[in-house]
Amino acid sequence: MLLWLLGSCTYSKKFTQTYYKENESALQSIRQRFIQEYDKNPFSLELKDKYLSRIGLEIHTDSIKYIYSFRLDEPYLLDTLDKYHFDVKAVIELINDMQKAHCTWITNLDYYEKRQKKFLVFISVRDKKLTAFLKPEKYFTLAFFDQPQPYDEKERLLDNEDLTKNRLINGAVFRKINDTVSYALTPKYR
Repeated sequence: MLLWLLGSCTYSKKFTQTYYKENESALQSIRQRFIQEYDKNPFSLELKDKYLSRIGLEIHTDSIKYIYSFRLDEPYLLDTLDKYHFDVKAVIELINDMQKAHCTWITNLDYYEKRQKKFLVFISVRDKKLTAFLKPEKYFTLAFFDQPQPYDEKERLLDNEDLTKNRLINGAVFRKINDTVSYALTPKYR
């Protein structure tokens, strides 16, 4: 029993080491297609339930953020995408690929470096392998930067303006996957 409990504690660490490698091309494709659609029409997308069949769609306009909730089998989703001039086929394909990769949230976050506005794509993944006995659900959260980022000797993401401090994203310490992708295990998907 003790060995099983110890194994369940280290499972999430093992998951982070393998998930990105196994899903890198799918995640990078999701990221690129999201950026293409976001540049035309800013939005965020959420897969709300553990079956990944209910979605939340946040549409960002100049003055307001519209928040919608749909089941994937409802015609209102397609009508709403069409109403706001989305490429309906591209967004539906993005949703399908997010389901396959167990992505629960994708958005574009803005941040500032040296008074210059920059963006990163933020993707959260829910996977049953991250759920351990007697532990709350966790999300594998990825931050995709456009440029290489600094990391310390423990591979923690550093603040570009003060290399002695960790850069926190939504209060979490992110760790290195590669020079432009970082991850954290978080209790929330956004």
